[in-house]
Amino acid sequence: MCTVASVMVRRPRLRSLSPLVALAVLSVLSLAARGLLLDEPCQSPCTTASEHTLIFDEAYYVNAARVIAGIRPPAGSHYDRSPLRTDPNAEHPQGAKLIMAAAIEIFGDGPFAWRIGSLLFGSLAILGMYALVRAAGGGPWSAFGAAALMACDNLLLVHGRIATLDIYAVAPMVWGVAAYLSGRPGLAGVLLAVADCFKEVAPYALFVLGLLELGRVLVAWRDRRQPTDWGWRPALRRLVVAVAVSIVGFVGLLGIMGLIARPYADAEGRLITGGPIDHLRHMITYAEALVAPHGATGIASYPWQWLVDYKPIVYVRINSSLPGQGLGAIHPVSAFIGMVSPPILALGLAGVLFALFRLTLAPRLAAGVATRSAPQLQLAILGAAWFIGTWAPYQFQSAVDHRISYLYYMVVVMPGLYVAAVSLASLGWRTGRRWLRWLIAVWSVTVLVAVVLMYPFVAAF
Repeated sequence: MCTVASVMVRRPRLRSLSPLVALAVLSVLSLAARGLLLDEPCQSPCTTASEHTLIFDEAYYVNAARVIAGIRPPAGSHYDRSPLRTDPNAEHPQGAKLIMAAAIEIFGDGPFAWRIGSLLFGSLAILGMYALVRAAGGGPWSAFGAAALMACDNLLLVHGRIATLDIYAVAPMVWGVAAYLSGRPGLAGVLLAVADCFKEVAPYALFVLGLLELGRVLVAWRDRRQPTDWGWRPALRRLVVAVAVSIVGFVGLLGIMGLIARPYADAEGRLITGGPIDHLRHMITYAEALVAPHGATGIASYPWQWLVDYKPIVYVRINSSLPGQGLGAIHPVSAFIGMVSPPILALGLAGVLFALFRLTLAPRLAAGVATRSAPQLQLAILGAAWFIGTWAPYQFQSAVDHRISYLYYMVVVMPGLYVAAVSLASLGWRTGRRWLRWLIAVWSVTVLVAVVLMYPFVAAF
């Protein structure tokens, strides 16, 4: 009897641990996939740092990190004449470049140092997706599903291994919103301040929080049975704390980073000496000048075009069998492409639309639900709020100021689509309808097929 009882006790424990075990396996597999051939592409015989190929905007950020670390970039490359120990990429905060520079000083000037930060922050972002969905009230398998979508999305996979800024910003954004949903707005503000130190699009997370609270207030107004903290007064208190801590924290951190690596406006040939406020002014002025009044040309695209994966960006393609496309002296055959996984994009957008339908055109689906349904509803609200809060600013700037934009800007938008996709899929699964479950299973297979076909060392073939 004791043996039977102990087995019965262990089974629920094993079931509760299964999603965490799956998350651990997923994290290891994702890290391995992103870390594979981390020093490639490269010229033969790959004996010096300059023989390794910089991928896309690594040409800016790696060289900026070199300057911060006191290393002169190769002649003719970006920032080769900038003062050492400054940050010549002053149009962005120093955060990510300081991490790269520290890695260069520890491990030497090479691809491992350039990209190790992206590997680590990519893994933190995947774990953060699990925490985000759980904080929103989603079940453990829904949380695992959101983490798996991030791991399987080509755009996040590529940016989770190359030395660019976006993945550094996404990880603390995800953890910051998760902290907010867990009832810790002060901690959320701190984490979002850290995110702001990596790229100036991170403050869009504050729009996410505002829209999330707006959605919850709307539901609570329609149905008094919803959680009491969905009212407008507690919502306003939480927002004020998170916003205030985020702003004060970012300005303070920007000032500290400026003491470590003074911002240098490379195009103007001058140091920015007015402290964090002057640096902020420079970043805003620089961004305002990035306009395309005659339309999106080259690799640029409009934000509405991102929703159909229009204009994928070939970051680098190495294939000597494709004349005019490959770099024959560099190996191995590879293609790093800035493009969202199509099946994830499709279901994520469907999830956002359905969430908006529930909240606006079909209020009975949002109001009148029992309190026990609030977590699932909150998950849908979160997905829509994240998508709108991070994508709409790009669209607004493009429409009003003709701001230049690129498809890879979707890196900070995608967490909302992962949440929306999981919310819609879990809702369909719980209906118990066999045809829906088969449809979800087929879609899951297409996600796996897409990540394999788009993998950088497969996509070139």
